[in-house]
Amino acid sequence: MCSRVTSLMLVLGLSIASAASAIAQQAQVPPPSPREAIERSKEAAAERARAMGPELKALRDEMTAQVGELRALVDKKVDEAGHKAMTYAIWAAVGFFALMVLASVLGGVIVALLFRRNRA
Repeated sequence: MCSRVTSLMLVLGLSIASAASAIAQQAQVPPPSPREAIERSKEAAAERARAMGPELKALRDEMTAQVGELRALVDKKVDEAGHKAMTYAIWAAVGFFALMVLASVLGGVIVALLFRRNRA
C-alpha cells in the first residue's frame, strides 16, 4: 500500500507540474508583430548610431586632417612643377635668342666673305 501511495503522489506531482508549465506557456506574451519588431530594431540601430557618434566624429576629423595634408602636398608639387616649367621656358627663350644672334653673326660673316671675294 505504501508503494501505491508513493506512485499516486508521483503521478499527482507530475500532473501538477505539467499543468503549471502549460499555464505558464499560455500566459506568455504573444510574439511582437512585425511592425513592433521593426520599430524595436530601428530604436536599437539609432542607439548604436548615437553610441558610435563620437568615434565617427573622430574618424571624420582624422580623415579631414589627412585630406588637408594631401591637398597641401599636391599644391606644393603643382607650385614646384610650375616653377620648373617657367625656368625651362626662360632657358628656352635665352637659347633661342643666342641661336638667333649666332645665326646673325654667322650670316654676316658669310655675306662679308662673299663681298670680299667679289671685290678681289
